[in-house]
Amino acid sequence: MNLDQLAVRARLRSNWESVDLGILLARRHWLQMTLLWLIPAALLFALLAVLFPHSPNMAILVVWWLKPLLERLPLLVVSRQLFGEQLSLREAFAMFARANRRDWFAWLSWRRLSFTRAFDMPVTVLEDATGKVRNTRLALLHRNTAGTASWLHIVGVHVEMILGFGVVALALLMLPEQLDINWWSLLSADENVIQWLGNGLSLLIMACVAPFYVCAGFMLYIGRRVELEAWDIEIHFRKLRARKEASQRSPAKSRSTTIRRSSVSSALLCATTLALCTLLTSPQPAVADTVTPTQAQELIDETLAGDDFHLREEQGGWRMRKHESSEYRYPEWFIAFIEWLENLGSDDGEPTDEESTSSEFWPLLAGIIELLLWIAAIAITLWLLWHYRHQLRGLLGFRPRRKVVEVQRPATLFGLDLRRESLPDDITAEVLRLWRAGAQREALGLLYRASLSDLISHYDCPFQDHHTEAECAQLVREESQQDPRFPPELVQFFGLLTASWQRLAYAHKAPATAQLETLCTQWQRVFRNDSGEVRQ
Repeated sequence: MNLDQLAVRARLRSNWESVDLGILLARRHWLQMTLLWLIPAALLFALLAVLFPHSPNMAILVVWWLKPLLERLPLLVVSRQLFGEQLSLREAFAMFARANRRDWFAWLSWRRLSFTRAFDMPVTVLEDATGKVRNTRLALLHRNTAGTASWLHIVGVHVEMILGFGVVALALLMLPEQLDINWWSLLSADENVIQWLGNGLSLLIMACVAPFYVCAGFMLYIGRRVELEAWDIEIHFRKLRARKEASQRSPAKSRSTTIRRSSVSSALLCATTLALCTLLTSPQPAVADTVTPTQAQELIDETLAGDDFHLREEQGGWRMRKHESSEYRYPEWFIAFIEWLENLGSDDGEPTDEESTSSEFWPLLAGIIELLLWIAAIAITLWLLWHYRHQLRGLLGFRPRRKVVEVQRPATLFGLDLRRESLPDDITAEVLRLWRAGAQREALGLLYRASLSDLISHYDCPFQDHHTEAECAQLVREESQQDPRFPPELVQFFGLLTASWQRLAYAHKAPATAQLETLCTQWQRVFRNDSGEVRQ
């Protein structure tokens, strides 16, 4: 792999930019890659047509199932062309045969329906990675990229379906209206010609879409490698090295540069002189004769009266016919279909000979489809009601319910022990004792720990280990807006206590003794009743 010969600019791209670059690469080599995919697929399809002439659907199903193997040949060729290496047809098929000798069973079994096939294929085909090495490599490549690769697969499937329906619709539109064809009898005939033609059309569509799918997945893989391996930086350093080596060559290069500059100056001087001579020798523009308005009008009338403006010509060809509403006639199959829908499920009337063969099948099919539609409608309605239940309760004026779940309560927050057994029985008395003893940090920390412990145990505050003091205070304010158990004085007290603790813990500014006594009084009033019981 020679990075100096890379055909595209190596730089960091988003995932969809890489996919778009793959589409441009597929457009440049589309015919070659289409033929590389189509040749083995067409040979296999023809072989199956000879061996199983009465099973057209099986032939196209086998080709579709072998798409992971058929996509390896275009991938091998485009990977060489991206780095400036050209392969002959013989070399390409030899590499294709060697690539399909390994890891083919996995791609045709449990990996066959993988949505990231176009992105994962280069790891197997180009890097020859298998087993644990491949899984480790894909785990690294799939980060932030697997979603785009999956959507690429989904889009590719839909493009094939849309092209198939579009070709069929175009063929029907090109048929003249006077041509009356009984499509039902033609499709239900015992002959398999129509099915073989339809499956051959599907084969061509898959061959046309395969280059875009393969190249988009390959360039998504290249973009991920550029991001991981820093190809852009490596190429830049290589250019700097080549520039330095060129500057250290013999001084003859500087002399040749001087000669080249002088020759360029001489060429510019000659070109300027030649341009001036051309302007001086060019003829003067001719001036048209002046014509009066009366003369001009007479000339116009004479020209319009000539035979050139009175020629009639008949032309024939295809064109859109303007239908009148009174002359338009609906097809018979459309009218029969509407009548069948109206009589679906009804037992009135005797079935005709043509309807007797399907009288048992179609009502059953219609009933199944109707049941599935009702189930889907009810499921979607229930999902919407459940998904937007909180918004609906808010619109109806109900207070949103609190989630009653078992929350794992943290034992410590920012280094403070919140367990109940670590706290004394009389919190405020112990706080005042420590304060008077000179242990100001321990005193205010005990009051703050007791507040956090009560908020967790009695008010179910969902504190987490990663929360800071400011985040805890903000969480208490948010919970007070939803839970009526939080009184306003509790929110105000906890905000003041948090600010005092932050100033002492980080700025080493202790509050005044009167302020600490006020905090103890407020804590007793907020978290305890007058009798000393915990306030619920």
